[in-house]
Amino acid sequence: SATHAEGASAEISWHREADIVCVGSGAASLSAASTAAAGGASVIVLEKAAVLGGTTAKSGAVIWIPNHFGLKARGISDPREACIQFLSRYAFPTLYSPDTPYFGLSEFDYDRIAAFYDNGSKAVDFFRAEGIFQLAEWRMWDLDQPAVDYLEHVPENITPMGRPLAAVNDEGTFCWGIGMIQQIVAFLRKRDVPILTEHALKELLTDATGAVVGVLVETPDGLKRVRGRRAVIVATGGYAHNTDMIQRYQEVFAYGSCAMPSSQGDFIPIASRVGAQLGNLHGAWRCGVVLEQALENRSVGTGLFVPPGDSILLVNRFGKRFVNEHRNYNDRSRSHATFDPNRVEFPNEFQFMIYDQRIVETVGEQNGQPRISPEESYVISGQSLSDLAAKVVARVKVLAPRLGGYELDKSFTQNLKNTVHTFNQYALDGRDLDFGRGELPYDNAWQKLWARPTYTETYPENSYPNSSLHPLAAQGPYYAIMLAPGLLDTNGGPLTDSNARVVDKDLQPIPGLYGAGNCICAPTRNAYAGAGGTLGPALTYGFIAGKHALTRVVAN
Repeated sequence: SATHAEGASAEISWHREADIVCVGSGAASLSAASTAAAGGASVIVLEKAAVLGGTTAKSGAVIWIPNHFGLKARGISDPREACIQFLSRYAFPTLYSPDTPYFGLSEFDYDRIAAFYDNGSKAVDFFRAEGIFQLAEWRMWDLDQPAVDYLEHVPENITPMGRPLAAVNDEGTFCWGIGMIQQIVAFLRKRDVPILTEHALKELLTDATGAVVGVLVETPDGLKRVRGRRAVIVATGGYAHNTDMIQRYQEVFAYGSCAMPSSQGDFIPIASRVGAQLGNLHGAWRCGVVLEQALENRSVGTGLFVPPGDSILLVNRFGKRFVNEHRNYNDRSRSHATFDPNRVEFPNEFQFMIYDQRIVETVGEQNGQPRISPEESYVISGQSLSDLAAKVVARVKVLAPRLGGYELDKSFTQNLKNTVHTFNQYALDGRDLDFGRGELPYDNAWQKLWARPTYTETYPENSYPNSSLHPLAAQGPYYAIMLAPGLLDTNGGPLTDSNARVVDKDLQPIPGLYGAGNCICAPTRNAYAGAGGTLGPALTYGFIAGKHALTRVVAN
């Protein structure tokens, strides 16, 4: 087959070669490339797209790292065993058992989480010391407070604030994903590392022993063979824009994603052909997306991460609430896939964000989310709740042919009125008796960030007992936005060990092949530990891969 190069690698004619070939140009790949280059190896970076940076370039460049330099400097302890226990509890809630070896996980999965803890702080110290890119503790924008973790309230999490770091420029200013990518690229270019765009991975090339010795890439000048004398490190992103894979692996269809359009899950079939074991294929980093934006273009600019503000709620096709609207986007968005066994359907597949004029007037436009102003075509307006419900029903009818014939239940209008009435009562009393919204630190700290509110005389700061709950106005207008299941990216694929080596069905490493980032089975599985919960493991596992690849000694 094309995969198995004829005979030993020495007999292949290579178009290019280096000690280490890194595929992809997001955080994970560039972390591996810069680690290897700083360690004295020759490196080549190959990127399928015409631009560098992958989905990282669109991100905030926030990086969740346990026990980092900033925590240490402030005298905050983040002990190893406790942090691994917390991540085990979050990543494997059905296996987690505090009093058993490895907290109920397999030794293999435990080791992958432990490697993240053990190497995360080392990685960021290394990036800073080598001048690869600069980092500082992340503060929640103008709130100037350390960020609260996404699962902050469980007893296992004894350091629930302050783990997120962020990429900054030379002046110490938060520089976003593109700024981080530019810093790493500058570091690599200084070391004469070729960074080649429009080079798409097609196959892994192996020698007679099955070791990976290089890659076959498609380029504007045809197919090329690039040799990696010591290793090939793949970090090509998930399959967020591969609709066939989404139909096959996701329980409900994901209508849109913030990932780069090049996130097509390339590594899954390519690694399978060299015998890689796969894991967590159903997994993803999730957020809601505005349905009508996603129907126009799957590649949305940003997701609707969290319903912003206090007089705002989510209802399903029955017009009923079903979730604490202010939990983090990743965990809350799993509610799109809640299954009803009586009706054999997903009642929350599409969700309706209901709000009043207070939200329109107070929520800031600069909150990194789609605009909610009534001028937007996807915002449905009604003078009363009955009028709003009628308009929502009409909009759903128009969209239904594109939504698998989806329709609202006949009880939607009456239930919506009852739901708002109950919600308003909870707001007056300060207690959400159904979902506990506002009782957890995350709900209130992050609400400020997603709403970025500006209060006025007409709409002053919330004076009710729970800052997360405010009654909707007694009079309209009222508004609704339809939300659909969406992804930041998927996080399943080839399984890697604690040294970032891709493993086979017997969990044995495939020699010469490493993986990191969203193209592999996430070491933290579906646990989005906090702001930067995807980039933290991606950078750390890129660092682990680069370090370990440097130790490989290859003949000739």
